[in-house]
Amino acid sequence: MARRQSNTAESRARRRRVNSTDKRSDRQESIRDYSVDGSVIRELQDESYEIREKSQEVSRQTRKNHGRAKNVGLKYVIALSMLCTLMVMLCINYLQLRSRLITLNESIARKETRLRELQEDNEAEYQKIISSVTMDDVRDTALNKLGMHYATETQIRYYDADDDSYVRQYESVDE
Repeated sequence: MARRQSNTAESRARRRRVNSTDKRSDRQESIRDYSVDGSVIRELQDESYEIREKSQEVSRQTRKNHGRAKNVGLKYVIALSMLCTLMVMLCINYLQLRSRLITLNESIARKETRLRELQEDNEAEYQKIISSVTMDDVRDTALNKLGMHYATETQIRYYDADDDSYVRQYESVDE
């Protein structure tokens, strides 16, 4: 049986080669009916017909889709165009907001840098002032220029406090 099929296939192939006046589409259809395995040409089995049937089903579905596409109404077109317009407006708004956010972030970064510079300058000035003033200068200014004097024993008040408590002064302690 296999020999008969191969003889039949070979004779068909020979006939096709002899008839070189066939149209190109006829040759392509005949090529689809056979498969080449080395030097042997075999006739395709029923599986190829199943594949063709499936492709025809797809083409029927495609025809249905084309029919639906032709029946697109004016309301659908208007709704779709409004939706597209809305999407474009949302995208533009998003890009504007994104640009504004980037600008604000850059501004914040510049201001934070300026704040750090000012804090460093302030700390440097504070250290300069602290290092220039000694306790002897403070005592000399208080006693000589401002007329202050040291506290006497009668001006000092003592109180007993627990270790874990604290004192708040709401009034003057003068007697």
